Amino acid sequence: MATTLELTTNSPEETQALGHRLGAEAMPGDLILLSGELGSGKTTLAQGVARGLDIKGYAHSPTFVLVNEYKGRLTLYHIDLYRLDDPGEMAELGIEEMLTDGVCIVEWAERALALLPSEFLLIELFALAPTHRRLRLEARGEHYQRLIARLRTFAKSR
Repeated sequence: MATTLELTTNSPEETQALGHRLGAEAMPGDLILLSGELGSGKTTLAQGVARGLDIKGYAHSPTFVLVNEYKGRLTLYHIDLYRLDDPGEMAELGIEEMLTDGVCIVEWAERALALLPSEFLLIELFALAPTHRRLRLEARGEHYQRLIARLRTFAKSR
């Protein structure tokens, strides 16, 4: 059974703050899947996760290289499948190895969902206005259900 949480953010800073909290809660092996149209805030959220993992500097979208790796409290593997022509190419990325010591964020995850592990946190982002976003978080697996419970507490405190 999937657990869900819906949130609205009113600025890029609020979206990054949610990502920051998610990064602060992250553990090795966490898989965060991001889905949404161009400009919906996927990279903004990923930048917040990077900050929550104590990664210094700016996390860029890996659109042209598929994977960017950042070192912090945990290694963040920021993966972008937008330019992926064949979902089978996912196997070549070695996500299982990345998950042994780090956290993976996958943008455009819907392009290879069947090839990803069965437990993950899916975050769908929807642009409501130029700076307002609706985020729908869906937990697949007990670990991610507990994570959503902690994020629910964070959301109430904002």
